[in-house]
Amino acid sequence: MNATRLGRLMDAEMRQQPAVLAAMADRFADVGAQAAALFGGGGGPAGVAFLARGSSDHAALLGRYAVELQTGLPTCLVAPSLATAYGREPEGFRGWLLIALSQSGRTPEIVDLTRRYAAVGARVVAITNDPDSALARTAHYTVGLEAGPERAVPATKTVTSQMLAVLALASGLGTGGMTAPQAAELPAAAAQLLTDTAGVDRAAALLATVDRLAVVGRSACYPAALETALKLQETTGLMAHGFSTADFRHGPIAVTGPGTPALLLAGSGPADTDTLDLRYPLTARYAPIVLAGTANEATLTWPTLTHLGECLLATIRGQQLALAISRTLGIDADHPTGLAKVTLTH
Repeated sequence: MNATRLGRLMDAEMRQQPAVLAAMADRFADVGAQAAALFGGGGGPAGVAFLARGSSDHAALLGRYAVELQTGLPTCLVAPSLATAYGREPEGFRGWLLIALSQSGRTPEIVDLTRRYAAVGARVVAITNDPDSALARTAHYTVGLEAGPERAVPATKTVTSQMLAVLALASGLGTGGMTAPQAAELPAAAAQLLTDTAGVDRAAALLATVDRLAVVGRSACYPAALETALKLQETTGLMAHGFSTADFRHGPIAVTGPGTPALLLAGSGPADTDTLDLRYPLTARYAPIVLAGTANEATLTWPTLTHLGECLLATIRGQQLALAISRTLGIDADHPTGLAKVTLTH
């Protein structure tokens, strides 16, 4: 089979991202204003909690960074099993904002937990691609992704749209975050990446020969590292694992060596120098390195934006890499063995 026929749906949906992001960027200021309006003149939320699974959880992590950076509010990622398995109700979240993310809006535990948080007095925002879903009906305000149908099992356009949505929500909760003009830069930057595949092909040629890989990033690049590892896992079966740069130094770096490369994601933020500095201990371990980011010497580059929106560009590079490796291995990324588009966890 022609390799370009493998992963056709994933490829097509990735290429829709500039248009999907442009639509979200057009609503950026309004989404932020709606988040602020949920609390009227009451001074804003007492804290912000994010509820998600899978790829949506990686968008939630970006949102947590954005909210903490801009507002200093207590912020957390909800552990659904505390309620669904252990029976702990979220009584302490009255006056908080809960941001629940589910691309389908149908994951039972996400819908269930959203109802529980609303019942104890949290204000709830849903981010979903289905504005008529059970999750949307539970929320006080819904950010519809408007990404259109997504049929490939690996989520692509919905993930980056979720990431831009959480940045928009964060912008309404405090000053100093991404602005609407900055959001408007992202569609063109995404389009530029999607037409630039030479570095992707070089990286894929190396990584298709290994069965283990560390994907490492910090700050804005950490959610992208986790998402890239997930895309590699589900499309290729590669034992890829995402790490925070700081956590990676605390022991997991020991997994790398001549047969276990590291994919480093490093943009233009203040924490990215730490990731770039990993090249020295990795070289001492004879570990192959693929660098992705804003540095001139990176194999996979993206434009320097100097804000958290670079997470979306790093995520797109990870999508491209997953698709390229799967094609090199003769795997159809659209239909990974044993996986379904919607995972109905409880």
